Amino acid sequence: MKSQIQYPVGRRVRDIRKRQRITQEELAAWLHALRAPITRGVIANWETGRGDVPAYCIQLIAYSLGVKVADILPDLTFKGLIASQVMHPSGSHRRNRHQNKSSTNTVV
Repeated sequence: MKSQIQYPVGRRVRDIRKRQRITQEELAAWLHALRAPITRGVIANWETGRGDVPAYCIQLIAYSLGVKVADILPDLTFKGLIASQVMHPSGSHRRNRHQNKSSTNTVV
């Protein structure tokens, strides 16, 4: 299952890149110059949600685009996490705090 955080990262990369009128090819060349093995096709996959942006690339992308890392990352406030229903690290969706707790409590 795709991470629900990764697609917004790719979408933000696309938005920033287009706003600055930088092509995928140019961004790939800049990343390649920083020793990141990134091609235009990899960037296209990030931007369309078909691939995940590796964590180590986020700082390199920010540097290459002249923005802060925070400009690339999605809103990770508690409210933002709840709104987007990000997956719990265990891989399951976290229960909404308003759900009936008695339905999950079982005496064994």
